[in-house]
Amino acid sequence: MDVSNHTILSRKKEKAAKALLWTAVLLTLAILLGIILYIMVRGFVSRQEKSYFVSPFLEETLKSEETGEYAMKIIVHRQVKISDLTMEDLRTIYTKSRAENWGHYSMQDKRITALAPSRNTPLGKAAETLIAGPEGGFGSYVAYLEDDEEMIRRIAEDPAGIGIIEADTPVTNRKVKVVPVRRIVVAVHPSVKEIIDNRQLSVITEKELKLVLSGDITDWKDLGGHDRPIRLIRPPEAWGLDELVSPSDIPAADSPEDFFRMITDLPDSLGLCFYDDAAAGGLSILEVSRREVKGNLTLSFLLEPPARSGKWGGISTIILNTLFLILFTLLFAAPAGVLAAIYLVEYAKQGPLVSLLRRGTETLAGVPSIIFGLFGNIFFVNTLGLGIGFISSTLTVTMMILPTIIRTSEEALKAVPLSYREGSLALGASKLQTTFKVVLPAAVPGILTGLILALGRVVGETAVLLYTLGSNYELVRGPSSSARVLSLHLYFLFSEAISFDRAFATGAILVFIILLVNYSTTRLIGRAGRMSG
Repeated sequence: MDVSNHTILSRKKEKAAKALLWTAVLLTLAILLGIILYIMVRGFVSRQEKSYFVSPFLEETLKSEETGEYAMKIIVHRQVKISDLTMEDLRTIYTKSRAENWGHYSMQDKRITALAPSRNTPLGKAAETLIAGPEGGFGSYVAYLEDDEEMIRRIAEDPAGIGIIEADTPVTNRKVKVVPVRRIVVAVHPSVKEIIDNRQLSVITEKELKLVLSGDITDWKDLGGHDRPIRLIRPPEAWGLDELVSPSDIPAADSPEDFFRMITDLPDSLGLCFYDDAAAGGLSILEVSRREVKGNLTLSFLLEPPARSGKWGGISTIILNTLFLILFTLLFAAPAGVLAAIYLVEYAKQGPLVSLLRRGTETLAGVPSIIFGLFGNIFFVNTLGLGIGFISSTLTVTMMILPTIIRTSEEALKAVPLSYREGSLALGASKLQTTFKVVLPAAVPGILTGLILALGRVVGETAVLLYTLGSNYELVRGPSSSARVLSLHLYFLFSEAISFDRAFATGAILVFIILLVNYSTTRLIGRAGRMSG
C-alpha cells in the first residue's frame, strides 16, 4: 500500500522530535552526572599547587656544621597525618607556642606534644642549635627526655607527639614513624628576581628545578624569567649537596663562605644551600612549588568534630546537626501539611475561600527562601524571643516547606479514584474512616514524593538558616543552641576562603546524603504503591 507524502512527512517530524527530545534528555543527564562526578572527585581527592621557601628534597637525617657528628631524625606518632615537614615548620613547633596544634600542618585538631633530648646531652645541645638556631632556644612548653628509648615510648603513647632521636637509633615501634624534613633552599642572585617589563620570577616548579640542576634548562627565560643564561654553582662538599647537581663542568664552591660570595657576586647565579645558612648569609631565595595530592574525604574527616570554624578537624557534629534539622523539620511539617491537604480536599467546601487558600499556598511555595529567613528572624528570633538557634531555624524551615507539602499532598489525594471513596462509604465506613484507611494509604506514594521535594529544600537550604540558625559548629544541645549544618558549613568554607578542599569534601557528603535519602524514599514509595495496589 502506498504511503502518502503527508504521512511520510509526519513520520519524519515525529522521528526528528524524538531525536531532539532524547538529545535534550541525554545532555541534561550528562551535565548533571558531570557536576556530581566533579564534586565527588574533588571531594575525595585534594590536588593543589603549593609554594614553599624550601625545595622538595627530603632529609631523614639532619646534621650541620654546628652540630658536629651528632646527626638526628624527627619522629611522630603514626596518627599524625604528615608526610614531611619544612625546617621552618620544625622551628615553629619547637620555639613558638602559638603553633602548638597539628591543625597548622595536618588539619588535625590535636595539641602538639613537643619532646626533645635533655639539654645536658650532646644530642640535646645539637638539636637545639640546629632547630632553634645558635642564639635561640626551645619554648618553655617543650618536655625533655634522657634517652631515645624513652622518647620512642612516649611518642607511641601520645597520638600528638613529636620528638628527636639519634639518626642511628632504629624505630621498631609500629605506632611511631620517621618524618623527613625539607630544609634545602634555592639561593639566587638578586638580579634573578628583578622586575623588568612588569615581569618577575619568584616561583619555579619542582620539575623545573630538577631540570635546572640536571643541566636541561640553561636559560632563565625558560622558567618565565629574563633572557639570560643560568649560572649554576655547585655547593661545597661539606654540605653534602653536590650530588644533587648533575653537570660536572660547573664552578664549585670550596667553602660555605666561598658559596655565599659566588651567589652574591655573580649575576643570574643559582645554587643549593640549607635554610639556616641562607638566612644567616642574607641570600635571596627562590620559592619552589610542588603538586600535592592527598586524600580529602577521609574517615577521620567524617568522625572527628570540627575546630577553628571548620578549618581543622572533621564534620561529625555538622552531619548530626543536619540530620537533626531534617528529622525535626519533617516531624513538624509532614503532619501539618498532610492534614491541611486532607481538610482542603476532603472536608472544605469548595468555593472562593478555598480557591484563595490554594493560590496563597502556591504563591508561598515560590517565595525565595531568604524572605522566609528574614521573616523567621523577625518573628521567631526577635518577636517571640526564641533567639538565633535550632528551634527558630526548624520552625522557619517548616513554614518554608509547608506550601510544597500541602500542594503535592492535595494533588496526591485528588488522584485517588472517586470509586475508592464510594465503595468504602457503601460498605458502611464513616467519612473519617474512609479518609484515613482508604484514601490516605492510596495517596501515600504521591505524598512521599512531595516530602522528597521538601526534604531537598531542607538539606540544601542556606539563606534561610543564615538568619535563624547561627554558625556554631558544635553539636546541638538544646532548642536554643546555635548550630551549623552541611549547606551552611559549605557556604562559610567558600565565602570565608577557609578551605576549598574541605568545601568540596563537605559538598560530596551533602550530595551523598541527598542521593541516599532520595533512594530510600523511592524504595518506600514503591513499597507503598504495591501495598495500596
